[in-house]
Amino acid sequence: MEHLFVYGTLRKTAGHSMNRVLEQHAEWLGEATLQGKLYLIDWYPALIRSDHSMEQVKGEVYRLHQPERIFAELDPYEGYYPHDEDHSDYLRRIEPVRLADGTPLRSWVYLYNLPVLGLTRIPSGDFFQR
Repeated sequence: MEHLFVYGTLRKTAGHSMNRVLEQHAEWLGEATLQGKLYLIDWYPALIRSDHSMEQVKGEVYRLHQPERIFAELDPYEGYYPHDEDHSDYLRRIEPVRLADGTPLRSWVYLYNLPVLGLTRIPSGDFFQR
């Protein structure tokens, strides 16, 4: 079973057209959090790992029915190139997440692969509360 944690433009409430990929080929499991820090890059966010358990990013988790098909569309959108990670804006990695009811999961997530120096931090960890 594969899952995907989304925290920005792919969230259900974002209203972005790329969310249709998830609506068609995945099941929304609910809101979740992931230990990390969130930054704003223009109109979309960047997530990086954090060593501090109090730093949490809010998002949503989907259960993927057709992971290969979904990632074939989402990877280019996210600027992730599996065969050229050095030139990828984001990296797709498996990280621990926690559903709102406390259930722990391991989930795919797109982590920012570029420096965050000069980017605006989103202290709330919620892209929609910045």
